[in-house]
Amino acid sequence: MGRQSIKANKSVYQLFREDAGLTREAASDLMIGVSPSRIEKIENGQDPTPYDVLQMSKCYKHPELCNIFCTQKCAIGAKYVPAVESTELPSIILETIASLNDIQPLTSRLIEITRDGKISDEEIRDFAIIQKKLSKVSAATTALQLWADKMIYEKRINEDVMKAVKETI
Repeated sequence: MGRQSIKANKSVYQLFREDAGLTREAASDLMIGVSPSRIEKIENGQDPTPYDVLQMSKCYKHPELCNIFCTQKCAIGAKYVPAVESTELPSIILETIASLNDIQPLTSRLIEITRDGKISDEEIRDFAIIQKKLSKVSAATTALQLWADKMIYEKRINEDVMKAVKETI
């Protein structure tokens, strides 16, 4: 086992590796194509590649690393991917239901606004409100996906069964 870092401002990558109880060497052994020196460079501020992040997220059992990377390091993700906090299933479900309940009464208005394929100046305010409420649904969906991935990484959900079921629906 390597020595414990006493560095003050640790990166999220280092924090999650340490949370998993792994040295850089041990983590590298569990990943494909990510060396201990590469892990060190990433932990010290070098931008990881999407491949690096996927490998680390699975190895450290922290799928939220992917969300952090996409929302903070990728210009496209920063614009289109909702940043989510890691939380427990009951909170995710309650947020999902609340978000869906908020949007449900507005569906008729959304149809009315978009029926002609244009959004007039008078419709923009309502459209923006609906769009904002839909982004909360999207964030709740992302949080649920990250939670499911974490359960798969921790072997609390059978990945093969989940894949098979998804292929049938």
